[in-house]
Amino acid sequence: MMAKRPTISIFIRMLLLTILLVLPPVSKNAAAATGDEGGKDAAHASAKSSGRGEAGPESLTFENEGVIYSTNIHYTGKYCNECHEKVPVEGGETYLKFGGDYGQLCRCHNFPPDDCPHPSNVRPSAEIKKRMPADLPLENEKVTCRTCHDIYLQCRLQLFRKNSLRGEPYQTRTDFCFKCHDREHYQPVDPHKQLNEKGEILAGTCLICHEKKPDEKKDTYKDVTFVGDEEQICRRCHHISGNHPGDHNHIGVVPSEKGLKRIKAMEEKFHARLPLDKDGKMTCITCHNPHAKGVIPEDNPGSTGADSKNRLRLPENMCINCHQM
Repeated sequence: MMAKRPTISIFIRMLLLTILLVLPPVSKNAAAATGDEGGKDAAHASAKSSGRGEAGPESLTFENEGVIYSTNIHYTGKYCNECHEKVPVEGGETYLKFGGDYGQLCRCHNFPPDDCPHPSNVRPSAEIKKRMPADLPLENEKVTCRTCHDIYLQCRLQLFRKNSLRGEPYQTRTDFCFKCHDREHYQPVDPHKQLNEKGEILAGTCLICHEKKPDEKKDTYKDVTFVGDEEQICRRCHHISGNHPGDHNHIGVVPSEKGLKRIKAMEEKFHARLPLDKDGKMTCITCHNPHAKGVIPEDNPGSTGADSKNRLRLPENMCINCHQM
């Protein structure tokens, strides 16, 4: 099937997206948050106060024995001294450590460094500030972690809540974003919408992730090129925090010899592809098929999973199949 010739407007949008993909993520977020040229300074302030550096999360230190960066200290009511000099009272003095620097207080959430969808310690533009509801508090006229998150909820012993966004629940996370940001200015381009109404490939959409449009009839994973690191391309839209999936990190892992044999067996059993990157490591697309059904010919194993729930490449439970559980 012949690919539809992309319009000039699509090329321009793809060019802008490509530029954003190679820019430092914090700068992009800061510009979006401030709505003006102050975004560059805001991004610098955010990075400086975030506690992010070359050292990994293992270098972080804590007050309580046994607590490490991956320990969930929230919703327990027993780790107050990690953030407070003494136990605060709701509505009173907070007694925050580190001079109230949320980059240090929320230091566990700084890894991976490109995972945060919004910068902190930034001053919103007049336009954004005008739109902000009263229940989203600023501190010293700046957006902090506490602006969006009701952190006090996480200090109590209660059932786990994913993110404690103020005013939750929301149908989608972006519904919360549009309390401050104008929805019309942030209409996303869905990189997974790759066919038009006639079933023709939208070649311009391919360029959101690929340096050039692949030949869907003959190219394999080894033949295609990307505009950046595959994981970070996915993370621009999919903000997955912590180990994934099943509380065990798979991204960037080289499968064992036994694991490679199991992958090969699953590929043959389900007529599928579970591709590893050029270094033999697992990536997001090892398990998830990012293509729309119909882009890759159905007789090609690379098409399997395109129309499945969560775009999983195997038709049955992937954990059970790969790990023989």
